Amino acid sequence: MYNDKEGNDMKHTDMTTRRLLVTLLMALLAATAAMAQADLGIAKAFERYGHSKGCKMVEMADTKLKGYDIHVYRSMTYRKIAAEVEPYLKEDRKKAKKIREVVEDGRTMSGYYMMPPRSNGMNRYVLFSNKNGGSGAIVYIEAHISPDDIMRICYAKW
Repeated sequence: MYNDKEGNDMKHTDMTTRRLLVTLLMALLAATAAMAQADLGIAKAFERYGHSKGCKMVEMADTKLKGYDIHVYRSMTYRKIAAEVEPYLKEDRKKAKKIREVVEDGRTMSGYYMMPPRSNGMNRYVLFSNKNGGSGAIVYIEAHISPDDIMRICYAKW
């Protein structure tokens, strides 16, 4: 039987172990997402601006999105830095296999780029949206889903 001091020590050790495991899992998730898009321009945008003031970044691995199995999901919303993010999107546009864009008054407002698939056959997509005032969002999705599925994810009603 443990006395109170030893029992508290055991609880503290269990909590420390759990925190360590959660931290390691978060680091592994971030590394998986980063490696999945390492050859893309937006990877640099995520790295450079993801933790900046005015930005919000979300990373998930092996999740479901509107019923679709997603291997890697990474998104970033931002304010006032659209001009800085645009060159990274243009870099990826040059490598894209398929391009869908919405252009308004000569300015690309939103769209997606289907990038060359990974060696395991997973399709990769760069989605983006730009608003007036320099705000916007970029999303990276890696999954066994078609361009039609991407359109369903983006434009289906919640």
